[in-house]
Amino acid sequence: MLFNRKMLLRAVMATTLMTALIFLNACAVKEGPLPVETDETTMEVTTEPDIRKVLLLEDAQQTEGWQLFKDDGYGLFGFKDQNGNVVIEPTFLDAEQFEGGRAIVKVASDQFIGILEGGVYGLIDPEGMFIVEPEGLITRVDQWHYLYASGDDYFPAYGLDGLSMMKRTFLDGNGQALGDERYYYVEAIRENLFLANTGLKSVFIDGDGMLLKKFPEFEFAVTSKVTGDSINLVPMDEPSGRIRYVLSGEGEILEQQNESETLIDGVTFERRIISAYIGSSVIYPVLTMNDKAIQDKLNQAILNFATEAMWETDMTGAKIEDYEVVERIEQTVVNEFSLSLRDNLMNVKAFGYFYGFGAAHPNSFQSTRYLDFSTGEVLSLDILFKDNPNWRLAIVKEVDRQFMADDEAYLFIDKTQPEAERLKTFYDAHFEITFEEDFMTVYFPVYEIAPYAAGIPSYEVPYSVLDE
Repeated sequence: MLFNRKMLLRAVMATTLMTALIFLNACAVKEGPLPVETDETTMEVTTEPDIRKVLLLEDAQQTEGWQLFKDDGYGLFGFKDQNGNVVIEPTFLDAEQFEGGRAIVKVASDQFIGILEGGVYGLIDPEGMFIVEPEGLITRVDQWHYLYASGDDYFPAYGLDGLSMMKRTFLDGNGQALGDERYYYVEAIRENLFLANTGLKSVFIDGDGMLLKKFPEFEFAVTSKVTGDSINLVPMDEPSGRIRYVLSGEGEILEQQNESETLIDGVTFERRIISAYIGSSVIYPVLTMNDKAIQDKLNQAILNFATEAMWETDMTGAKIEDYEVVERIEQTVVNEFSLSLRDNLMNVKAFGYFYGFGAAHPNSFQSTRYLDFSTGEVLSLDILFKDNPNWRLAIVKEVDRQFMADDEAYLFIDKTQPEAERLKTFYDAHFEITFEEDFMTVYFPVYEIAPYAAGIPSYEVPYSVLDE
């Protein structure tokens, strides 16, 4: 990301300060990349401007009304002015309209696969010269700001623009890096206010990339929407609005507006979220009940489950030891916990998915943990079935019976196998149990006993089989 020679010459040969001030006062583009103070009486600019930003405003004025066009002969893109005259010849594989005096263009390259297969992107000025050389991926944040990632094999999959998989440099229209941090995404909220994510947290920055310390930080990825004078925030991995925050325009947290649901009379819960790093989140319930001691034990146990469920490995299965040095993610994992009760037995059910970027499809997973609702103690299947040592065999016999009766069942198990072999396969396989009011739901993880196309094989097993 280098200034081209033309930009350096323009800066050296720029107008004097007085000329720059005259230009600013005459300029129709009053809002933009140039913070200025004005005389309250005359409304004339009184602060000393940055010449590079003055020139950028000049370029923005020059390119107002320019139109992108595609050449009929070679299918390449160029630009015409408001009178239809060609001002930049069609030489680009693809391009976006000029905005803020700059246009993003694509040029041919065979170095990469994925997003950059066939071409890389650069940023040009009104003369068609590169402000940012075409060597990687550049995307627009707003009229005056951009995100840049060096060339590599990227696959679109995640985030605001489908590109929040790698850290990118926050740039101005002169190709200058802003601030000391690099971000997975930057979202424009209003002039000189941006929401950005470092991977470990979401923060607010200004147009120069400086951290706004009076605004809150969130230890998970969030997105924003402005409503009147307020800023509404929701987690990127839970955008439904069940978890949301409302900020004032000055950054004060006005209200946390998590939706509340009723579990049983006198017991409600809302959802919260924890995240080890962008792309990895666990959404879990927090209970409110009259017995505060039991409430605290249950909530601590659920939080422990959620923390244990945090996915902190890379695509190879290796544990990520230091997130500070991570530059890109290769997968997303979102896991949500839900609650159900049968008498005093609480099922804490987890359902989630993980997706490796570039894969044909995501994969889902499920599990169930157990709590004693009256004491807050953690339970296990061994504890629940301590009086019935043959519980596992009783359950798999019923699963096998239902399998044999289902003409459309699609498992790895062959129905022509002897019963003893089928039972052994079911018995040895990993399965989970959720205790419903009238039956047990027994389910097997994806790929455990069936191909992906079969989904998660599940069976409703009556409690009566345990008595046989």
